[in-house]
Amino acid sequence: MSHSDQPADATAYRSSWSVTAAIFILSLLVFGAFAGGRLRQQSTDPHFVYLADSYLHGTLEVRGAPPHGNDWATVETLHLRSGQELKGFWWNKGQRKFMDLRGRLYVLDAAEARTAKSTFANYVSFPPMPAVLMMPFVAVWGMAFNDVLFTVAMAALNVVLAWGLLLQLGRLGHTRLSRGDLGWLLALFGFGTAHLWCSVLGQVWFTALVVGVTFNLFYVRAILARRFFWAGVALACGFAARTPLLYAAVFAAAALFFPAGRLASLRDRRFWRDGLLFAAAPLVVGLLLMAANQARFERLGEFGHTYLANGQLDRIKQWGLFNYHFLSRNLAAMFALLPKLQPEAPYIIVSKHGLAIWLTTPAFLYLLWPTAREGAENRWLHRAAWATIAAIATSHLFYQNTGWEQFGYRFQMDYLPFLLVLLAQGRDRLSWLFKLAIIWGIAANAFGAVTFKRAGRFYDNWFFEE
Repeated sequence: MSHSDQPADATAYRSSWSVTAAIFILSLLVFGAFAGGRLRQQSTDPHFVYLADSYLHGTLEVRGAPPHGNDWATVETLHLRSGQELKGFWWNKGQRKFMDLRGRLYVLDAAEARTAKSTFANYVSFPPMPAVLMMPFVAVWGMAFNDVLFTVAMAALNVVLAWGLLLQLGRLGHTRLSRGDLGWLLALFGFGTAHLWCSVLGQVWFTALVVGVTFNLFYVRAILARRFFWAGVALACGFAARTPLLYAAVFAAAALFFPAGRLASLRDRRFWRDGLLFAAAPLVVGLLLMAANQARFERLGEFGHTYLANGQLDRIKQWGLFNYHFLSRNLAAMFALLPKLQPEAPYIIVSKHGLAIWLTTPAFLYLLWPTAREGAENRWLHRAAWATIAAIATSHLFYQNTGWEQFGYRFQMDYLPFLLVLLAQGRDRLSWLFKLAIIWGIAANAFGAVTFKRAGRFYDNWFFEE
């Protein structure tokens, strides 16, 4: 970004190490308090600990039996009496139909199916970056490493990184908010969104989301500073934690092709230099991830979700992982799902499919009324951030899962840094109504952090009442 639009008092948007340390420690204490007794032991779903252990022992397969059957990718190998081996899963065991890893359907005769011997290989289908970060700790503490502590620490780091992003927006002239008002937005980010309740659970799904936010924040800051190599590294680490973050590449594309809001010249050497620097890490990491897919599932694009529950999830078998069929349900979970209200205790019942994003974080409604965007760079940032959110959110809306089980709409985490940018952009003060919306968000998500997966009486497995 050009420095011509920086405010004269850009030094007001600097932060000392003592302030940074205080933010980290305070955030750590808050997340730790909400985690409570979970801090004393590993979570119930430590998939990344198992994956880190596998890497440390030079294998992609989970060593030994997983602790339970929830969300492990399982490949069954049939050893037929003819000597043939088939790897895949039973498409319909009653009809003796077996689907191999290449998608070929075999119908076995009765004797062949009856005499076949089976062996099983279990894998972690979730992208591996959290496991990579855990490897040094698993090397020391072994399989007992506490993924809850890890997730809480990463969440506290996220709050520090978000503070740095807000100050960077001020230095670049994208916001005129005072440090006090930026503090309100920081509280919203850390404690008034899904970031709060996702950060205090451990468990594979929530750890992945928290780590994805970490690298996404690094990525946004690097793009704004036009440090394209480090932006590429951050993006690669991001989609190696959360696959939908691959679509955050839209933000880099906007910065490369439309610097300061103007179309770049393809004759400009800086365009090609920055593009190549940016592409290097995502290309390397992408090839490594595809190689792992090929080694496990014999397909470059198959990361393993097809093989969850031994390949027996009906919606995936019928519609695949992404399909228009899931759009209406996901839109409803994102924007329309409300709690049940009843006259007797516990008074509020939340669907395990979550709550509408505007209900748990009403401050997001302010995005519908953006402030004036002065200058080409501010207009560029506004459009680029929205385009990136749209690209990431679209991947969620066609996905086979609403996010279940959750308190609020947890997939917002994949584009939360961009929402923060848009809320800060162009504002010179936060109204008392905005601050009330932040307080509501903190209270709502604190309720989720306290009750989700603790107080089951507040939750039920329903979507919409008949």
